[in-house]
Amino acid sequence: MVVALATGCGVEGESPEVASAPANDPGTALSASTLPSCAGLEEPEPGSCVFETTGHYTSKEPYRPLQTPDSYTAPPAGFTVQAVQHAARHGSRALSSAGDDDLMLQLWSQARSEGALTPLGEELGPVLEEIIRVHEEVGYGLISRLGELEQETTAARMVERHPELFRSMVERGDRIDWYHSGRDRANQSGEAFIRGLVAAMPELEGLVDPGEASPETLYFNAAEGSEGYREYRASDPRMRAAVESIEEDPRTRSMARLMLRQLFTEAFVERLADGGYRFEARADPDDVLADELDAADVLFGLYSIGVGMTEEADWALGRFIHPEAVAWLAYVDDAGSFYGRGPGFSDQDISYRGAEALVRDMVERVEAFLAGGSSHPVTVRFSHAQALMPLAAYLGIEGSSEEVAPDQLYRYETHPWRAALASPMSANVQWDVYRNDPGVILVRMLHQEGEIRFAPSCEPWGGTETFYELSEVRRCYGI
Repeated sequence: MVVALATGCGVEGESPEVASAPANDPGTALSASTLPSCAGLEEPEPGSCVFETTGHYTSKEPYRPLQTPDSYTAPPAGFTVQAVQHAARHGSRALSSAGDDDLMLQLWSQARSEGALTPLGEELGPVLEEIIRVHEEVGYGLISRLGELEQETTAARMVERHPELFRSMVERGDRIDWYHSGRDRANQSGEAFIRGLVAAMPELEGLVDPGEASPETLYFNAAEGSEGYREYRASDPRMRAAVESIEEDPRTRSMARLMLRQLFTEAFVERLADGGYRFEARADPDDVLADELDAADVLFGLYSIGVGMTEEADWALGRFIHPEAVAWLAYVDDAGSFYGRGPGFSDQDISYRGAEALVRDMVERVEAFLAGGSSHPVTVRFSHAQALMPLAAYLGIEGSSEEVAPDQLYRYETHPWRAALASPMSANVQWDVYRNDPGVILVRMLHQEGEIRFAPSCEPWGGTETFYELSEVRRCYGI
């Protein structure tokens, strides 16, 4: 069975489309007219724009597997599972640093001192204090309990999918090795995953090597040799023009004000927009809230991170978020990821080329084990969206790799890419490796645990849909 990847994000069964405006002419150059449209932005009423009203967590979307262990296509006759390669993003987490919560509390406190809070805005302050308290307990930048559960249950399903592989490993004394990016939340995620493996099959305890950092394969866009990518992110004029045309579109500012007017008086929002206030995060003076765009971005950051911390607290942050505004802000956020670490433009691959190091490592580890040069049939890895988004694009995964023409703009209504699909929290790519007696090696790829084809340039094996010879994987990716 091949999973048809939905183009939705947010709450299950709901669409993420920001707008349903007619598509522009394919030859249209970059302009505001190619952005999602919305009528009545001066004083929009709920429902006046064609937006979904919930979800829109973008890359903070909690993990959901796309298939269950009992629903996969059986391997071709005569093939048995030999190895697994697994690369995952870290689990759901807390805010990466003390910034959004601190800045919003400073803004709220200023509004309270001026008597500029709406009744809904009055409710926000105690919630912000609770968010800060919980973060001090969990730790900024670290994974939440939900993040641990995502990894633990993914590991349990791996064992459930391949019990024969893990039993044979126990009998032979084969080992499992695991790697992380070098960042704490990636290391934590690996530890949670290993706990899940051992809980599912206790005999695996003692067969797991200590985790090791591997930035060259799991943080490749910051590793040695990534100077070209970093220059692209910092200063590529075409990429910056595309992102800025979205960020600076007047509708972004209108949506920010729409969001804030729910919480603060009109006069206070206008003073903020006119530069009347400036707040610096105590942990980082360079992290600043100085206008309505900054304030809306901070509020969106709090909203999107809260969904991954529901095991710690239920802050019901959706009540502070205007549905039309959050949908637009999600689009702006997705656009930055699409160009910065996703498929990007159709005439370049700089945004995802670095993932080749990870794919090459996966291929070589499979070959080493099957050739008898390794005693590790299972390798698991833990990284970040900075690796999983490029990986999905590099592999040509449907829904996560489609580019845009240089003269067009990424838009929700015409393009399937969503961060919530390409790299939600605990996103993963898994290769299940099979071999038969003549020694043919086949690979089946899973994305978020759903069967998925390799790139269109790769040819499936022998009339199958999702099984590929390992040599064909090498050929079609030029590895």
